[in-house]
Amino acid sequence: MVNVHYKRNIAATSIQLRDTLLNHQHLSDFFNASFRVLKKENSGEITGGKGCVREVTILGVRFKEEIVHADLTRIEYRVVNNFPVKQHTGLIEFTPHQNTTTVSYRITCAAPWYLPSWLLQRLLQNDIEQCLNKLGARFDSR
Repeated sequence: MVNVHYKRNIAATSIQLRDTLLNHQHLSDFFNASFRVLKKENSGEITGGKGCVREVTILGVRFKEEIVHADLTRIEYRVVNNFPVKQHTGLIEFTPHQNTTTVSYRITCAAPWYLPSWLLQRLLQNDIEQCLNKLGARFDSR
């Protein structure tokens, strides 16, 4: 299994961070991928939250992710259909402090047979570090 993790303190509230990361159409501001909502959140859930399915396109590969939980403390998602990686889950946790929030981003998955685990780990690690650093830069500049 591949496990990556990155933490960063960001000068924003949990709700600001959650809402920014659930604004799927604008996630390309933080990731080297494009996102398109295929299914909206379940009835009664926060906008972009539980039940939302998004199509992710990265390096010409398309796959679907589903939000399985979203609240003020965390966002959880999973890749649907075990493609392009198997058992891919993402967990983004928010821990508020006085003027900042610690954002902890963890991804767990299994590499496909054709991609070495060490390479997938490096790619995912770079991806989540870039995401949180760009997210931090957006709020730190305010």
